[in-house]
Amino acid sequence: MSTGISESVITLPDILAEWPWKRNLNPLSHLQTEAESTAWTRSFVVFTPRLQQALELGDHHLLSSLAYPLENKDVFRVGCDLMNLFFFLDECTDIASSQEVKQMSTIVLDALCNPDKARPESECFIGEATRQFWELSSRCASKGARRRFIEGLYKFTTAVVDQAHDRDKNYIKNVDEYFLVRRNTIGAMPAFAVLEFSLNLPDEVFEDPVIQKLTNICVDLIILSNDIYSYNVEQARGDANHNLVTILMHHKNLSLAETMKWIGDYASKIVSEFLDDLNHVPSFGEGVECDLERYLYGIANWVRANDCWSFECRRYFETNGLQIQQTRKVDLLPR
Repeated sequence: MSTGISESVITLPDILAEWPWKRNLNPLSHLQTEAESTAWTRSFVVFTPRLQQALELGDHHLLSSLAYPLENKDVFRVGCDLMNLFFFLDECTDIASSQEVKQMSTIVLDALCNPDKARPESECFIGEATRQFWELSSRCASKGARRRFIEGLYKFTTAVVDQAHDRDKNYIKNVDEYFLVRRNTIGAMPAFAVLEFSLNLPDEVFEDPVIQKLTNICVDLIILSNDIYSYNVEQARGDANHNLVTILMHHKNLSLAETMKWIGDYASKIVSEFLDDLNHVPSFGEGVECDLERYLYGIANWVRANDCWSFECRRYFETNGLQIQQTRKVDLLPR
């Protein structure tokens, strides 16, 4: 295995160089909706200095505003609360054993399926947070969107348990194994479901192979950008096994520079496929076309949103994100 540790500077590929969707921001950003979501988040736990720092570095409301630029107040609030819920889930599961993660997964799914049921007082706060989130959010969602959101979060929690098993065993998946799990641990599918909360898209849209491929490519592009931007801080703290960069270096014996090139080339390939397939979206009738166009814009915009957020928040690059976004160069952090 080539570790790439001797390389002191990482060159980040610009995987969205040919992505035509530009940065967009919800005009409701920084208004009452974000304040309400923040107050809701803080109602569950006493924020330790470490948790407070993680929340500030992540700037999850910025991600919500970038990812849901066209949504009304109610759906934008759902997006803000969902990003905060994911923050809770990450903080709870990233340091837990697989058995503990499985217990939390069971709690989350039970709360999601039974939002009217009171949670036990002795239960982890994540149960009540999930219950309150879904009790409020499901009110503004169409029936199909509610079902797809639950399906997406079920796959997310199941995959997070799988990730925890690997962490317990210090196991590094191969590329194919990794993508099967990562497409769910990334959390994109429930996030995409929020895009259709105010739309009326029939099931046949999501069963169509062209729509499925377009969706999968967007998920994969989010994975690629997340993994190349998060790798540095993850390797520095010794927690980079669930990352495509580590996996490629481990299983393909690539240097860090070679790995970044591999990811850049793969991203270029699937971006080209997305742009081509977008010209072959079938018609589902006049009553569906406008909603479908907005949904496809939404998933394509999510790719751009995640990329912009990675540089604009301080989670991965501290205060140097905008400079690194231009230079594509970042110093490798010591372990």
